[in-house]
Amino acid sequence: MNTKHLVGCAVVMLAVALAMPLASAQELPPIEYEKYELPNGLDVILHEDHSIPMVAVNVWYYVGSKNEEEGRTGFAHLFEHMMFQGSENHDADYFAPLEKVGGSVNGSTTQDRTNYWENVPSNYLEMAIWLEADRMGYLLPAMTQEKLDNQRDVVKNERRQGVDNQPYGKSYELMKPLLYPDDHPYSWTVIGSMDDLTAASMDDVQNFFKQYYHPANASLCIAGDFDPAQAKELVEKYFGPIPAGPMVDRTTDWIPEMEGERRAKAEDNVKLPRLYYAWHTPGYYKPGDAEFDLFANVLASGKTSRLYKELVYDKKMAQDVSAYQASGELSSTFNIQVTAKDGYTLEEIEQEVDRILTEVLKSGITQDELVRASTNWETGFVRGLQRVGGFGGVADRLNGYNVFLGEPDMFQWDMNRYSNATVESVNSYARKYIDLDKRAVLHITPRGEVMAMDVDVDRATKPAEGPVPSFDPPSIQRAELSNGLELLVVEDHSLPLVQTTMELKSGWAADPADRPGVASIAADMLNEGTENRTALEINDEVQRLGANLGTNSTFDGTTVSLNILKKNLDAGLDLMSDVVLNPTFPEDELERLRENYLGRIQQESKQPFTAAFKTFLRKLYGPTHPYGQSYTGHGTEQSVKAITRGDLVTFYENNFYPNNAAVVMVGDITLDEATQTLEKAFKGWAPGTVAASEVPEPEPLQSTKICIVDKPGAAQSVIVAGHLGVKRNNPDWMAINVMNNVFGGQFTSRLNMNLREDKGYTYGASAFFSSRKGVGPFLAYAQVQSDVTKESVTEIINELRDITSIRPLTDEEVVNSKNNLIKSFPSEFDTYNGIAGELVQMVRFNLPPSEWATYVERVEAIDGATATQAAKDYLHPDQLLIVVVGDRNAIEEGLTELQVGDIVHIDTGEL
Repeated sequence: MNTKHLVGCAVVMLAVALAMPLASAQELPPIEYEKYELPNGLDVILHEDHSIPMVAVNVWYYVGSKNEEEGRTGFAHLFEHMMFQGSENHDADYFAPLEKVGGSVNGSTTQDRTNYWENVPSNYLEMAIWLEADRMGYLLPAMTQEKLDNQRDVVKNERRQGVDNQPYGKSYELMKPLLYPDDHPYSWTVIGSMDDLTAASMDDVQNFFKQYYHPANASLCIAGDFDPAQAKELVEKYFGPIPAGPMVDRTTDWIPEMEGERRAKAEDNVKLPRLYYAWHTPGYYKPGDAEFDLFANVLASGKTSRLYKELVYDKKMAQDVSAYQASGELSSTFNIQVTAKDGYTLEEIEQEVDRILTEVLKSGITQDELVRASTNWETGFVRGLQRVGGFGGVADRLNGYNVFLGEPDMFQWDMNRYSNATVESVNSYARKYIDLDKRAVLHITPRGEVMAMDVDVDRATKPAEGPVPSFDPPSIQRAELSNGLELLVVEDHSLPLVQTTMELKSGWAADPADRPGVASIAADMLNEGTENRTALEINDEVQRLGANLGTNSTFDGTTVSLNILKKNLDAGLDLMSDVVLNPTFPEDELERLRENYLGRIQQESKQPFTAAFKTFLRKLYGPTHPYGQSYTGHGTEQSVKAITRGDLVTFYENNFYPNNAAVVMVGDITLDEATQTLEKAFKGWAPGTVAASEVPEPEPLQSTKICIVDKPGAAQSVIVAGHLGVKRNNPDWMAINVMNNVFGGQFTSRLNMNLREDKGYTYGASAFFSSRKGVGPFLAYAQVQSDVTKESVTEIINELRDITSIRPLTDEEVVNSKNNLIKSFPSEFDTYNGIAGELVQMVRFNLPPSEWATYVERVEAIDGATATQAAKDYLHPDQLLIVVVGDRNAIEEGLTELQVGDIVHIDTGEL
C-alpha cells in the first residue's frame, strides 16, 4: 500500500475543504420593494407588509461625524437632537403628536450616517410623512438660539451620562488618537467636543444643515401596512417641492497605516481593570469585512470560543471577554476587550491573549469553528427580518443597503457573504490585518480610592387621521400535555423561525431567606452541564444549530428559551429538554459562576444606575424581603459565597415540575406540531409537589427619606425616587398605566419635559410601576448634572405633588395617553420573541385568556376622573424614598436645604 500517496491525498482534500464555502445559505423569503427617485434626488423605497396595521417611515441622511471638520465637531449628532425640536409648520416637539397616536419615534447618528424613523398606526402615515418632510425642508426657520442652547445642554448631559459617569466610558475617546491621524474623519467621536459645541454659532450649525440635510443626500423608506399609490402621492406632495441641495463628496476608503504599536493607560472609577486591543480592517461590505465578523465569533462567542474558554472558563483570569468588528464606510476596526478578574494584572492578561492570538494566527481557525460561526450569523440574520420598523428593522436595512451599496435588496447577498466565507479566507484576512506589533492598546485600571417638484401644498396644517385600520390580536391556541404542562401557541408562518419559551412560575422570590441569588444561579447553571452533555458540549451544539438557547430569572419567574430555524427545531428541543430535565449543577461550574457573580457585584457598586436601583430596592423592602435584592438578581457577596450545590439542587427539586410551568411557542408551527414535538421532548417529566413561597406584604414608608451614595468626583448624580406600588393583578392597573404615561411613561411626559426639555438638566427622565406578583415598586429616575441635583429632586417632588393635587390630569393628557396605549398596542406583536414575551406575562401573572382581546376596551373605559383618582391613590409625594448616587461633597448641602426628610449615608461596601 502506498501510504505516502494516501497522505498526499488527505492533504489535498483538506486544502480543498478549507478553500470551499459552507453549504448554501438559508434561502430568504423575498423582500419585495419598489425604488424610484424624485426629481429633487430623493431616493424612495416602498415595501409592503400587512401583518399588523403599522407602518414605518425611515429616513437616512448620508452625513455623520466624518463629514465634520476639526474645531467643528459634534454637529451631526447635535442635529439629531435639533431635528426633534420643531420645524416651520410644526414648531413644537416632534414626539408629542406621534406618541398621542401610539407611534414611536427615534433617531441615531454614527460616523457615517444619520437616521430618523417613526413607527405609526397605518392611518397616520400622512402625518409621519408630513413631519419628516417638514424637518427636512423647513427646519431652519424654526431654529432659535434658545433651542440650540437647550439641546447643547442635553447633549452635554448625554456625554456626562455615557462617558464621564459611566465605568470604562472614556475608553472610546482614548482609543481615537491611538488609531487615527489627526486629519482622519474618524479621529473624533460622534458626540464631538464640548468646546466645539459651545463655540459653534447659529451660522455654523445652519450652514452644516444646508450642506447635508436635503433630498439629494437622503433615502426614504416606507414599509408596512400602506397603499403604494397613496404613499407615492403623499411623498410627491410633501417631499417633492423641497429643493435639492449641494452634492456631497464621497470618500469610500481610508484605512490608516499603523506604524508600530501605540499604547495608553488611564485610571477610571472602576473595580476591575480592562484591556482593549484594536486593529484597522476593511470597511462596510468590503472583502474581508464578513470574515472579521466570523473571526470575532470564533474568538469570543460562546464558552468554547478561543479567548472565552482559555481566559474565563479554564484559567478564570478574566471576568468577561468580547471581540467584534466595528464596521465603518471608510475603514473598520477589529476589537478585543478583556476585563481582568480581581488579582490579575493586565500585563498577565495581555500575555495570555497574545499567546492565543499567535496560536490562532499560526494554525488558523478550524472548519468546525467556521460552521458554528456562520450558522449563528445566518440564524441571527433571519431573526432580524421579523421587525419592519425601528433600528435594524427591514425598513432600516433597505435604507442602509441603498445608502452604502446603491441597491435596497441586498439581503441575500449580505447573508451569502458569511456562508461563502471559507477557512482559508478567514485565516488569510486575519493574518493580513492582525499584527501584534501594529495595534492600539489601552489599559483602563481602577482609580485609587479618593476622598473628597411644483406641488401646491398646505404644510401649515397637520394632516388628519386616515381611516382607522382594524387589528385583531393573534389567536392563542391552547393545549395541555399528558404530564399537565400547559401549552400556548401562536402561529405565524411568514419566516422559518420558531420561538419556544418555558416559564417556571418560581423566581428570586422563592430564594431561601438567607440565600438571595440561589434562583438566579440555578437558572444560569441549567445549561452548564446535564447528565448527557457537558457545558462545552451544550455550547457547541447551540452554535452548530444556530440557536439562541437562553436561561433567565426574574423576581417572579424563571425562563428557558429557544429561538431556532424550523428545520432545526427537533434537535433544538432535544437540547432544551435536556437542560430543563437533567441539569447536574457541577461543582466546578458553580465555582466558576460564583467567581463571575462576585466580579459582577464588584462592578455594580461602580455603576451609578445599578448602585442607585440596588440601594433603592434594599432600603424600600428591607434586606430580607425577596424583592429587596438587586434587579440583577445576583444576591449579595455574603450569600453568593455561601451558596452550595445542595442549595441549587434543593431549589430545582422544589420548583421544576410541569405543573409549575407553561410553554409558549410562536412562529412557523401548528398546535398539532407543537404538541407532538413537546410530548416527545418532555415525555419523562413527571408532575410533583411545588414548595410554597409567598411574597410578604412590605411595610410602607411613613415619611420621606434621602439616601446618599457617595461617588467622589461624579459629573452627574443618579436620582431614584419612589415608594411601594401595586401588584400586577391590581384591578386599577390599567388606570395606573394611563396616569403614569402622563406623569413619566412617555418622552412627552410631565417629568421628562420638565427636567430635559424645559430645564436641560438631564438626557432623559422617566417613571414606572414595576410588574410583580407581589407589591412592586413605583419609581421615578433621572441622571442629572451634579450642580442641579437639589433642583432636580425639587422638580421630581413638585411634579408628584402637582399631579395628585393642584394640577390634576387634563382631559387632553388622558386622551393622548389612552391613544398612545391603544394605537401602539399592535406593535407588541411585531416579533416572535415579543409575542412570546406577552404570553409569558399572561402565564406569570395569571392574567385571563381575554387579556389581549379586551385590551383596547379596558383602556377606552378609563376616563379623566378614574386616571386622576389613580394618581391620588397610588402616588405618595410625602412618603418617598429618594436615593442619590453622586459626589457627596457637591450635593449634600443642597439636599439638606430641601428639608424634605432625614438624610442617610450609604457606604458602597453595603452594596
